[in-house]
Amino acid sequence: MKTKIIKVASLSLLFGASLVGTSCKNDDIFPETSQSEANNHSSARTIDNLAVVQFNVDKFAENIETYMNGKVAGYGYTIMHEGQIYYRGKGGGGWARRAVDGTPVEHSAQQRQDIASSTKFATALATVALLEKYKLSLQEPVYLYLPTNWKPSENFKKLTFERLLSHRTGLINYNGDWNNMKKSVEGEMKLDEFLKNTRTYNNINYSLLGVILPYLIAKKEFPADYAALKKLEDKPTEIYPATGIRFTGLMRKYVFQPAGIQNWSVVDFGVWNNNGPMAAEQGSRGYATANGNETGLVNGDYRRNGAPGGLYISPTEFAQIQRRAAEGKIVSATNYQVMKDKLLGFDGTFNGSRGKYYWKNGGANHRATMIFDFGKTQVAVFANSSTSEISSKASILINAYESAWIAK
Repeated sequence: MKTKIIKVASLSLLFGASLVGTSCKNDDIFPETSQSEANNHSSARTIDNLAVVQFNVDKFAENIETYMNGKVAGYGYTIMHEGQIYYRGKGGGGWARRAVDGTPVEHSAQQRQDIASSTKFATALATVALLEKYKLSLQEPVYLYLPTNWKPSENFKKLTFERLLSHRTGLINYNGDWNNMKKSVEGEMKLDEFLKNTRTYNNINYSLLGVILPYLIAKKEFPADYAALKKLEDKPTEIYPATGIRFTGLMRKYVFQPAGIQNWSVVDFGVWNNNGPMAAEQGSRGYATANGNETGLVNGDYRRNGAPGGLYISPTEFAQIQRRAAEGKIVSATNYQVMKDKLLGFDGTFNGSRGKYYWKNGGANHRATMIFDFGKTQVAVFANSSTSEISSKASILINAYESAWIAK
C-alpha cells in the first residue's frame, strides 16, 4: 500500500533581479510531514448537524490521484491551500518521457510540460498587471497599441482589452503567422458576435495580446524600443520574433517574478531547465495512449507568440502563480476578482457548496491541463496525454474538492 505523505513548503519572493538575468541552480526543497501533521493544516469551515466540517487537503490529493492513476501516460499536480504547497509522494504518476524516447523521466509535481491553453491565465495576469502599471482601464482600446502599419477596421477600433481577454470580439482566426494576425485586425469580423458581445473562445484574441503588450510597454515607457519595432514592421520574419522575445520578457517580469518562481528569469515557451533553454527532445513528451509504447510528440517552441498557449512549466510553479494571484501579489485583489467575475483568463464558474469556483482548462498535442481557484485553495493538474477527462469535465475536480470536506 502506498504511504500517504503530504509535502509542504513556504514560498518566498525573489527581488533585485533584472528582466534578463541568470537563474539560481538550487532546486526547491519540500520537507515532508507526517499524516497527522498534515491534517493539522485542515481548516474548520461550517457546522453541519452540530458536526464540525473540515477541509482535508490529503483527501483532496487522494481524490485527484485516484482519478488520474492509470488513465494517462503521466501527470503531476499541486494543491495550494491557505498559502502552502501540498501533494502526496512525488505529486503525480506515470512518465513525462517514456523509455522509447530516451532516458525515461517520471512525471511529478516538479516536472515541467507544455500546458496548452491554461497559459491564457498567465497572459491575462500580465495584461491586467500592465494596465495597472500604466493606469489604464480594461476599457482601453487595443488598436492604440498595434503595429503602426496595421490598419484596423472601424469595428476593430471598438475592441477593448476586456473584450479580448473575455473572448468577446467576433474576430476571425486565420491560424497563421504575422500577416494572418494583421488580416484578422484589418478584415471582416463575425458581425453578429461582435455586435452582441458574444463570448466565443478563440485563440486569436490572446495571440494579438502577444503583439499588443510589447507595443504597449514600448509606446508608454521605451521610445527607443518603440522606434526599433517600427523599423521592423515591414519585415514579418523579423518583427514576429522580436515581439516574441519581448513578450517572454514581460511575462517573466510581471508574472513569474512576483509569483516567486525560483527560476523566473528563464521560464520559457519552449523546453527549459533551471539554466535556460534545453533541447526539446529532452523535455516532456505528449502521448496518444495511457499505457502504450508509441513515440511521444516533442514539445513545440512558442517563443514567437506564447500568449494563447505553450507555456512550459511544472504544476508547483504554476500553482505559485495561482497562489500569488489570489493573494493580490500579481494584480490587485480588486482586479483579480474582476478577472474571475468577467472570465478574463478563466473559462467557467461553478456555484459549489463551499462558494464559487473558477476554472481554466487546456488541451493540445496530447497534453491536458486543468486549473481551479476554489477560494483559499488552488490546484493545478497537468497530464501529458489526453486519455482522461481531466481537462474536459470541470466536475472531476469539483467533486474531488467537495468530497474532501469531512465531518470531524
